[in-house]
Amino acid sequence: MALDEGLAAEAEAGGDASERMIAEWIQARLGGQVTRIERQGRWRPAWFVDVVKDGALRQLYVRGARGGSSAYSLEREYHIHRLLQEGGVRTPPLHGYIEDLPGMVMDFIPGNSDLGVASESDRQAVRAQLVEQMALMHDLDVAPFHEIGLRLPETPRGVTLSFFDDLHGLYRARKPRPDPGLEFLSRWILRNAPVSDGPPRYTACDAGQFLFEGSRLTAMMDFELSVLADPMMDLAALRVRSQWEYLGDLPSLYALYAQRTGRKIDLQMIRFQTAAFSLGGALGSSLQVAHFLADPQPDVDYVEYVSWVVWLVKQAYEGAAEYLGLTLPPFKAPDARRTWLDEPLFALRHSVDAQPAGGEVEAYRKRSRQTIVTYLDRVAAYGAQLEADYVRDAGELLGRSIENGEEADALLDAYVQTASPDEDERLLRLLHANVSRQAFLLATPGARYTNGLIKPLIPVH
Repeated sequence: MALDEGLAAEAEAGGDASERMIAEWIQARLGGQVTRIERQGRWRPAWFVDVVKDGALRQLYVRGARGGSSAYSLEREYHIHRLLQEGGVRTPPLHGYIEDLPGMVMDFIPGNSDLGVASESDRQAVRAQLVEQMALMHDLDVAPFHEIGLRLPETPRGVTLSFFDDLHGLYRARKPRPDPGLEFLSRWILRNAPVSDGPPRYTACDAGQFLFEGSRLTAMMDFELSVLADPMMDLAALRVRSQWEYLGDLPSLYALYAQRTGRKIDLQMIRFQTAAFSLGGALGSSLQVAHFLADPQPDVDYVEYVSWVVWLVKQAYEGAAEYLGLTLPPFKAPDARRTWLDEPLFALRHSVDAQPAGGEVEAYRKRSRQTIVTYLDRVAAYGAQLEADYVRDAGELLGRSIENGEEADALLDAYVQTASPDEDERLLRLLHANVSRQAFLLATPGARYTNGLIKPLIPVH
């Protein structure tokens, strides 16, 4: 079926090839007339699509693939989504998979993702439904998921490390540069992993992603990182996500889960999984950042990408410290130092602010440029002192003179590879202090991850 006249004219005039592919696929398989395709303004390609059929409007959503190195494909997520839908999980209904894009075609589900905007009664109702949906997912038969490619861990320790092992293997094969923070945490996770006390279960891994309207949870979403693992990892992931999408009081949410499932809440496993899940995400994200730096794209938010890595590494250190019973000191910001960069950054900011932002994508790109300028301003004001502090700490630990942060990274990366476990606490404190410096630089006003970047992880008791 042909495109409607407006879309056809746009395509003939050199419009976006992806949008034409989406429109043709939808009209050929679902029928009706595509009347609108709008690219979502975010780092990941996705599109809102309106289709009119028999006088009725249908709203669809097309989820595209992230670029760069990734342990899991979008096609894998499509099949996971399909199995969850068949298992009765409340998900956006699927309509198919566009192989050449690639993209998942599903119904558009309206709703909010932050319970902080809900009334108390609505919040409690949605939390109860979230627990119900998580329990349902954790009770699904794992065999169909294994058949579509999810790895089935063979040992209790493998159940604990399922997600981490996938991402760590990819990172080790493609490690882009020295990184003592990731290197130390990887070795700590492998040395300290407790054994799981149950069989592997389906876990969303990046748990707690849902939409709601009023008192109803309308859809669970985003199953890209799903693995067969210990369900305590999903409870740990809720801690991490709740730093920017409010989920309410977590201990009472855990209690609801225990009541619904009959499973004991293993707080020490949750503490460990907080570190392991966060580090697994950081390992994957670091490869995404390396890909972006090697081949920058206009639709990628540099500050958000780097924030993923730093924020997740910070959570991993704080989860590891909590597991060990260590208290980490709060970060103390240095005084700002104005430099010769002030004037050119001021000029750059005004230039970026003055750029028009037509549609959603252009508005997103403008916001991305603004966050880069704000980040550069913080680097100019604080960067030299924070690097000097890191170089000083690394030099004291290694007992030698170090010129700069890059040399400190290389020397510490090599050192942690042979360091004794007796040095874990000293290294953990040094490297946590440094990732806290990086987090401070990235915690620009209004940024999505600012809360997690500047505040410590809330302990679980």
